[in-house]
Amino acid sequence: MDKKELLRKINDIKEEIKNLKNSLNNLNRDKEFWFSKKELLKKDLASLISNIKKLKSSSDSFNQEVNKLRNERDKYNNEVGKLINEIKNLENERKELLKKSKLKVNPDKIKQEIDKLNYRIETEALTFDQENKLMKKIKDLKKIYNENSEIKNLFDKINSVDRQIKEFKNKSDIAHENLKQIFISNREDINQFKEISKKIQEKRKEQQDAFDKFIEYKNKFLGTNNKLKDKLNGLNLLQQQINRLEEVIRKNRELQKLKKLEEREKLVEEKLRIKKKLTKDDLIMLQQ
Repeated sequence: MDKKELLRKINDIKEEIKNLKNSLNNLNRDKEFWFSKKELLKKDLASLISNIKKLKSSSDSFNQEVNKLRNERDKYNNEVGKLINEIKNLENERKELLKKSKLKVNPDKIKQEIDKLNYRIETEALTFDQENKLMKKIKDLKKIYNENSEIKNLFDKINSVDRQIKEFKNKSDIAHENLKQIFISNREDINQFKEISKKIQEKRKEQQDAFDKFIEYKNKFLGTNNKLKDKLNGLNLLQQQINRLEEVIRKNRELQKLKKLEEREKLVEEKLRIKKKLTKDDLIMLQQ
């Protein structure tokens, strides 16, 4: 390959190197941009995670209270369910006893009637006959009341169970209302927790996308940098070839110059031998 061809190749490679350096600068800029963005998103993510940890701490207390109230409400509801079954059985038992005794009224009604009649005797100005009639009626009612003590006990049980049902229902309602109130009071924290959780997912995706972009441009940067190294090595090899070629040319020129000088010396010597007049150049050559 001659020098002209080598110089053409060197110019082509220099142009390629210039383009590769420009590409390398652009890729480095893009690479650093995505790295900075990844790091910025990392900080944002750390801040969001810190915030959600604080909310989670209060959320744990909230969950404990919610579970406590739910368990309390469910416990009372279960008790109510058991008592309802119990009162159903007692009602069936009451019906059977009422059939056998032919008693048509609640013993408590009889007791109330007895108390009412006693109150009349104590408070009203009754005649002797009226008082005797009331006393006889009270006696008959007491007899009926005492004869149906089993029914009375059953009614007492039913009333007791009914009171328990009302009590447990009331406690269940209180627990349920407290549960509603705690949800209302923590609604803002719950919404904030959901919002931050959503942001964390979004930021993680953005961070992963930024990291993927960073890796993409880093690999492109490394690939372009390797190409640049190859081109620089190729340029160096061509430059070495040029240097060797120029050295050969320089030596050839020196040989040619030396050869011409020897020829001139021979010519001058010949002139001296034949005593021919020397020129100014001949004299200068003799002085060298």
